[in-house]
Amino acid sequence: MWVVIIAIIVFVIGKFIYDKGQQSNRISKEGGMVHKYKTLVQLLMRGHPNSKIFQVTEDSLLLGVSSIGGTTTYSLLQTFGKVTITWKVDSPVYGKHTLEWDFDEFMDQNKMVEKIMNDLKQYQTNVMKAY
Repeated sequence: MWVVIIAIIVFVIGKFIYDKGQQSNRISKEGGMVHKYKTLVQLLMRGHPNSKIFQVTEDSLLLGVSSIGGTTTYSLLQTFGKVTITWKVDSPVYGKHTLEWDFDEFMDQNKMVEKIMNDLKQYQTNVMKAY
């Protein structure tokens, strides 16, 4: 009985590692995260002149701006068939805020940014109403 359970666990872990490797290879063949999400990155960085890419891995990307007034970042994480985008603000004046979106990895990147910007506008409006 325990042998079967352990075999199933090992199989599931092995399958996950294999699939993750396949995904990383596919992203690499597509030019990497910066190239694959070029339009999205450019549009998100357009929001502030000092925006920059902080970190790039095989399946993730961190970009934003950091200064004495706080930090605003966008994290892009490629998962199986999806891209998860997380917006984080850490400001001594406005506090900490986080929003997250999941999109199909091949969705029009202009539409992704449009959705993100609309949601951020609504979120900021709601935060301001609370004060």
